[in-house]
Parts: sequence; C-alpha cells; structure tokens
Amino acid sequence: MRRFLATVVGSFLFLPACMSGQATPGSAAPAPVAQGAAAAPAARKAGVIWKSDIDQLIGALGDSARGKALPALGGDDVLATAKVLVAMAKCHRRYYHPNDVPVVSRSVEFLIQKRQQDGSFGDAATTAWVAEALAVLPLEPTHFGSEVAAAKAWLAGRAPGESTFDGVLQQLRTALRADRFPQHLGAAAAETAKSWAAGQGQATFAVAADALVQLVACQVLNRELDEVGKVPVAATWSLAQQRAFAWLLTQQQDGVFSVAMGGKTFPDPALTGFGLMALQGKPKAMRSAAEQAIIDKGMRWLIAGQNEDGTFGEQVPNYTTCVVVGALHRWGDPSIAPVLAKAQRAILGFQNSEGNGYQSGDRDYGSIGYGSSQRGDLSNLNFSLQALRDSGLPPNHEAFQKALVFLQRTQNLKTVNDFQGKVPDPDRPGVVLDSQSGNDGGATYYPGNSAAGYEQLPDGKSVPRSYGSMTYALLKSYTLAGVPGDDARVQAAVQWIQNHWTLAVNPGADPALGEKVQYQGLFYYYMVLAQALDLAAVKTVQVPQRNDKGEPVLADGKPVTAAIDWRQALRTHLEGMQQQDGTWQNGKNERWMEGLPLLCTCYAMVALERCQ
Repeated sequence: MRRFLATVVGSFLFLPACMSGQATPGSAAPAPVAQGAAAAPAARKAGVIWKSDIDQLIGALGDSARGKALPALGGDDVLATAKVLVAMAKCHRRYYHPNDVPVVSRSVEFLIQKRQQDGSFGDAATTAWVAEALAVLPLEPTHFGSEVAAAKAWLAGRAPGESTFDGVLQQLRTALRADRFPQHLGAAAAETAKSWAAGQGQATFAVAADALVQLVACQVLNRELDEVGKVPVAATWSLAQQRAFAWLLTQQQDGVFSVAMGGKTFPDPALTGFGLMALQGKPKAMRSAAEQAIIDKGMRWLIAGQNEDGTFGEQVPNYTTCVVVGALHRWGDPSIAPVLAKAQRAILGFQNSEGNGYQSGDRDYGSIGYGSSQRGDLSNLNFSLQALRDSGLPPNHEAFQKALVFLQRTQNLKTVNDFQGKVPDPDRPGVVLDSQSGNDGGATYYPGNSAAGYEQLPDGKSVPRSYGSMTYALLKSYTLAGVPGDDARVQAAVQWIQNHWTLAVNPGADPALGEKVQYQGLFYYYMVLAQALDLAAVKTVQVPQRNDKGEPVLADGKPVTAAIDWRQALRTHLEGMQQQDGTWQNGKNERWMEGLPLLCTCYAMVALERCQ
C-alpha cells in the first residue's frame, strides 16, 4: 500500500514538464498546454477534506429518517442503509452526535430484521455491506458477532465485486494522478450531497448513500496520503527518470517517435514501441492527463499499423513486433486482446521448428531471428519469449520447450550444449571457425558465434567467448521458459554473472580486440541485466572478493563474497552517466545504434524501472 501511495506523494517533487489541469464538475475544461511548456502543478489538500459536506449529508439523512418516521437512515433500502452506516463509522467523526444514536440504533434493528434464514441480507453486494456495517459500528459490535459470521459464511464463494468500501477505496486509488487528488475525485459526490441536504432534486436514498460513501472514501484516502508523506519511502520515480521522461516528450509527435535515415525522417514503429515503453515506466498515478493522452495516441497509431499477418513495421518484423507487443501489454487496454493474439501467432510462426522445416538436430532449432528467413539469435529470442508471455502464451507451451534446445546451444556449458561445427568469424570476412562449446556457464549470440571474440584451443578449435548482455539474455529466457532458479543451467549462468560482475563495461570481450569492444551494446546490457535479475528474483549478486594480485580471497578454504544490491548499484551508475539534457548515449561505441540518444535513453529508462 505504501509503495503505491508513495508514487503519488513523489509526484509533488517531480511533476512533468507537460501538464494539464483536471476539470471538476461544473467547471470549464482547462486550456491545453503546449508540448514542452511548464504548467502550475496541482496541489493536494492535506488533512480532513469534505468535512462539512459529510456532516450536512449525515444530518440531513438523520432528519429525514426522524421527521418521516422512516425505518432507517437509508429509508427502506437495505443496501443504502448499510452503506450509510459504514460511511458514518469510517468518516472523520468516527462516532455520532448523541441525538443521532437512536436513529442509528433503529437502522441496525431494521437491518437485523431483514436477515434471511441462510444468513444473507439479499444479494452478495448487500450482504457484504451489511456485514461490514455490523462489524464496524460502535454500538456494542459483539452483539452482532453471530450475524456477521453467518453473513461471511454465506458470502464464501460469492464475489461482491467492488461493491464494498474497500472496493470503492481501491477504485479511487487507481484514479489518482499527478494532477488529480482526493479533493478532485469527490467533487461530483459533494455536489450530490449538497443537493440532497438542501432538499433539492429527486435523488433517492441510494444516490445519497453512494455520495456519502464516495466522500468518506476520499477522506480515508487523503489520510493515507498524509501518513505516507510522514515516513521514509523508497523512491519509485527519480529526478533522473523525470528528466529523461521530459526529454522523450520532446522527441515525439502525437505519441509517435521517428528515425532519421538517408536525409529523411519518418515514423518508426520499433522506436515508437520503445519510446512508449519508456514513457509508461512513469507510474500511471503520476502521469498528467496530457501525458496519458500522448501515450494513448501513440498506442492507437501502433495498432492502426498492424499488418494483416499480425506483425508490425516493414523491416525486421519479429524484432519490431516484439517491441510493440511489450508497449501494448503495458498499456493494459482489454480491447486490444485480438491485436495481441494476431501478433502472438506471427511470432510463433517465426520460430525455427518443424513448421519451418527445422529438426531438433539443426543448429538453429527452437530459435527466432529478425524474421522468418533469418537465422536465429539469443537477442531476438529473449525479446520473443517476453512478447509471447506478454501476449498471454502460457509457459508450458511447446514453443518454450523448443526454445530451450536453442538456449542450451548458446550456453557455454558442456553438459547441455551439444553444438560443434563450422561457423563464420563475425569480424573477419572469409574466415571460418571450427567451433565448440566452452564450460564457463555464460552465453553467446548464437551457437558457435560471439561478438566478444574467441578462445583458440591447441587443437585448432575455437570456443566462442561468453559475454554479459547475452548471459543476462540467457538467464532472462530461462526464467521466461519456466526453468527454476535451482536448475544447473540457471546456476551456471548466475555463477558467470557473479564472476564477471561490472557496470563499467559489457564484460567478457577478448582484450586483444581492443578497449572499444568492451563498450559495444552497453545500454542494451544495462536493460537486459535489470530485466533478467528482476525476473529471476535475484536480490543481490554475490561477487567474489580478490586481493591486489587478483587472486580470490579465501576464508576457511571458501571464497569470500560481497553482496551487491544490484538495483541500487545500477541506479546510481546510470544516474551518474546521464547527460545534462536528460539523455543517455554510448559515446564509446556506437555499434548497434547506440549512437542514438533516443534508443540509449529508452534502454536506460526500462532498466531504471526495474531498480525500485
């Protein structure tokens, strides 16, 4: 609970550069804010809110019941009466004026008289509210213990849905935003309360009861926010993230991000997918209405661009489709289920398996590449497995089992890697290597291929070097495929990570290739590191300690390790690398498009989201 509410409290410190006000009932809609322009932040009212409106409505309900000799505060409506009693018990007064007690007692008697033989008080929603009313009333609640127990027993297996006070409270929590607080959320209910208290209109007791519940729930929520502001809470949205978020907003047009190529600029679905994924890292409760509108427009643009075969984009269809699925999944709109289903079928169709003429003995069996005609690789496969899970494919689907065959062939672990054969040297045209597996537990790009270089064996064979980004991609993929943490394959990958822990470079490269190679794919490395460790539920990385000579430090014959809080370490490291304009960029190696601030910033944002 505190973690959720902290996101709202944090919004007071890090309000967006693009903000709009929230119109309340009866007020004019706010003027639109130009992209990139600052607007005055909405301020939350602390303390008790809606006090007089609640007092007036409770007083009016009591007067009505007394003056018209009605059976209860909710007239003859059981549900309305229960709601009023619950709200009265939870409001700022917590008890009632002495003159109100008789009508409260009479209301309780009315509820008890409506109890049915099976212990219910009507339907599930009504029974749930009555049980709560009897439980929270300060009128000797022990007298109603048997009634409450019987009602709860009847409710077992029946879902009252959100028709409880806690349900109303949760709806309000999810409606919170950086520019919409409890004093805004209760505005419509306050208007209803005023009208009812003044005897105007034809509002029923049910309407009055709902208005009272809404106002009291806003009070409770505001008290929660007050309490969260008094205690230390972990940061869920940092200044570094907000600076990057604000910069990303300057790079989009109606939620769409573009790429420059050949002297021309054109909208790109892959970069748009990454951009929207990064923007959605900001907790929804903290986004302004204008920010959410930008995200919504971008999502609708992506959906409109889906191809007939379920893919997105015209180039590298699998990669693009997987990125777009990730963004759409985070959006959470249930209406896009058919869109995700079509994309899922397309991704499954790209897998190199029997349907595409592959057999289990083939090097690329179970893999997925950039498209149906492309050889497979671990980078595309980890994106694909994530997209398949995000689109609803269960982890026991055969696609994951087939993927495991390829995953094992990318891992330098002789007990599971059966690949050996000829592969082209990725850095020397015309050179063919006789490759076989190593045994350090790390991973390579695809079987026999490594962008980090090779270890040459005395017999002339080559072992592809394991490197950081692919080893984390392997750990992430194993986790997505349902391989447990105590599995030997996972343990071997984790051991490699512990032995090569660093944030300075993408580790594993052959020193003979030069210093620059260590920095290739650096921000991709940060992203997949965070995703893998988070998915695998790794809290700390146990890093072996070494002396000045680089030798392991031992205690009682066992290696001494230090527990690294990877989330804190990565967050601190990335914040230190951020540029003045809020971006990140790989200034030491532009390979794999990391010369683009847009892509590196998206990678860093996705990584930081996992560092909470």
